[in-house]
Amino acid sequence: MRVSRKVLGVAVVCATAVAGLAGCGKDGDTKAKGVSEAKKPSPTASATPVDPFAGMTADAIAEKAVGVTKAANTVKVAGAGVSDGEHMSLEVTVTRVGNCSGSVTVKGGTAHLLKADAKSYYMQGDEKFYRAIAKADGTPKRQTDAMVEVLKGRWMKMPADAPSKSRKRHGKSSGDGMGQFCVLSQLVSGMDDDKSDRTGMTKGADTVVAGVPAVTLTKKKSDGSAVTMYVAKEGPAHLLKVAETGGDEPGTVTFSDYDKPVTITPPPADQVMDMEKLGMKPGSGSGSGGTGGLKV
Repeated sequence: MRVSRKVLGVAVVCATAVAGLAGCGKDGDTKAKGVSEAKKPSPTASATPVDPFAGMTADAIAEKAVGVTKAANTVKVAGAGVSDGEHMSLEVTVTRVGNCSGSVTVKGGTAHLLKADAKSYYMQGDEKFYRAIAKADGTPKRQTDAMVEVLKGRWMKMPADAPSKSRKRHGKSSGDGMGQFCVLSQLVSGMDDDKSDRTGMTKGADTVVAGVPAVTLTKKKSDGSAVTMYVAKEGPAHLLKVAETGGDEPGTVTFSDYDKPVTITPPPADQVMDMEKLGMKPGSGSGSGGTGGLKV
């Protein structure tokens, strides 16, 4: 389903954002710290009717669930599956105002990411992540080693609206950057881009997802794949899970911790490498060596 592809697509954006950084040549061994998040217990769910969707069609329930989900203030989104031929997973907390904090795993490596304001986002990958991305970009070993050394334990700071190289290659808008994946309404908007994925659905047996009663909505597609939406029957009609089985891009995305207060702060300045100040922009690598204008 388009929502799962867009959620998982953030891993591709994060991966390709570092493809041009292999020529970095700064020194330092400052260790980066994790993200500071303050969370409070969510309020007790209000009482709801036995069947809040009585008299509604499956398509109408799906329409309502997408709208209610997009209106949430905060939510944790977790996904796993295949996107653009890559097995990947993601867990990120996003806010309505466009901030986020989480991690993505792709090509055997993991990158932590966060966005704490409207201007910048930060990413910190492990060695496996950087080496895998450099290899995919055709970066020579010497430059890859230099990149891994300089980025070890550090956060890269990049413009929130910076386009990824993969988006350029596929003819996407230059503004389709990481920042858009930090806004819940943008993640779920994939369901509104093409509503055919959630029209012609049928109700299945009720179930429970993470302790929340849910209605099951299913659609079988012409290619043999099937999309299933799980919508909360208790409290607001949020999406709880979307799963696609069969086809070329199976995957599952879950939504939890709705409207829980969260505080996301940027890393300390001495643990950050500002790529713009270093003369480097995400996606500006050559594609064959990936020096991106920075020399070893």
